[in-house]
Amino acid sequence: MSIPRIWMDVDTGADDALALMTACALEKESKLKLEGVSAVNGNAPLDRTFINSRDILSLCGREDIPVFPGADKPLIVESVRAAYVHGQSGLGKVKIDPSGAEEETLKAWDALYRCACKYAGELELILTGPQTNAAIALAKYPDLKDKLKRILVMGGADVGGNITAAAEFNIYADPHAAEAVFKSGIPIVMCSLDVTMQAGLTKEEIDRLEGSGTKAGMVYAGSMELLKKLSLVKEDDLCAVHDACPVLYAVMPELFGNIVRCGVHVETGGKLTRGQTVTDWDTDKKFPDRNVDLVLGVDRDAFAKVLLDLLMSV
Repeated sequence: MSIPRIWMDVDTGADDALALMTACALEKESKLKLEGVSAVNGNAPLDRTFINSRDILSLCGREDIPVFPGADKPLIVESVRAAYVHGQSGLGKVKIDPSGAEEETLKAWDALYRCACKYAGELELILTGPQTNAAIALAKYPDLKDKLKRILVMGGADVGGNITAAAEFNIYADPHAAEAVFKSGIPIVMCSLDVTMQAGLTKEEIDRLEGSGTKAGMVYAGSMELLKKLSLVKEDDLCAVHDACPVLYAVMPELFGNIVRCGVHVETGGKLTRGQTVTDWDTDKKFPDRNVDLVLGVDRDAFAKVLLDLLMSV
C-alpha cells in the first residue's frame, strides 16, 4: 500500500511546529511523504510563520523540504493574531539556528497546484492555520479540486470556540477562505476543537517531553509556555496539541473515533458568530453538500503515546 503524499499549509506557531516535527518523524518511519510546506499569515505575521517553518524543518534535518510563502493577510477581514498563545515571534522563547536552505519565491498557491498536478489524485492537503492559501489556490486553479485526494483541517468547532464563544481561531481569522474550502466539494476531514481539546498531554507527559533532551522537548518547552499557563489550571487538565491531530489522522485514523459525515458551512457575516462552523450532523435539516468527516473522538492515551514517541525520535 502506498504511503500518503502530504502537503502542509501552516501558520507556524507552537503547535504547528510540533505538527511539522511529527510529520518529519512519520516520514523517517516511511509512513508518509512530506512533499512541501506553505506558510500563511495567522498565529504570527507571514514573515515570521515563513521563517519559523523553515527553521523547524532545518532543526529536523529536513532543509530539503521546500517552504513557500503565501498570503500575508486574510481575503476580506482584518488580520488577527494569537500572540497571547504563541508570543510575538510565533514560537515563544525558542531560539533556533536559521535555516540554510535557499528561500523559495514561488507563491504557495502556485507551488501547491504544481505539486497537485504532479501527483494528481494522490496529494493530501493538511491545513493547520487560516485557509487563505487554499482558497486562493482553488480560485486561481478551479481544477485543483479534482487533483487533491482530500483536505485535512485543524479548525472549527461543532460547539463553541476558543477566540469567541462561537468560533475557533483558524476559521475566525479568515472565515471567507474557510467557507470557500468547505464548499469546494473536496472530501474534508475536520479535526475541530471538539476532538483537539481531548488530544492533549498531561503535566507528567509534558515534563517527560521537556526533560528528554530532544529537539522536540526544547521546542515544546520554549514555545508552549503561554499555552500551558492557559491550559494547565487544574490537576487533571490537558495541554492540547491541536495541529498534530490531522497529521496523525492522515496516517493512523484508528487513533480517532466517533466520526460523522456532515455538511459544514462557515458564518461570514454575523457580528457575534463570525467564523462559526455550522454543522448539520445532529440536525433535522441537512445541507445538500455533505463532504466532511467531522472527528469528535480520540483515544487520548494512545494518541499521547504515539505523539510522544514520534516527537522524541526527531
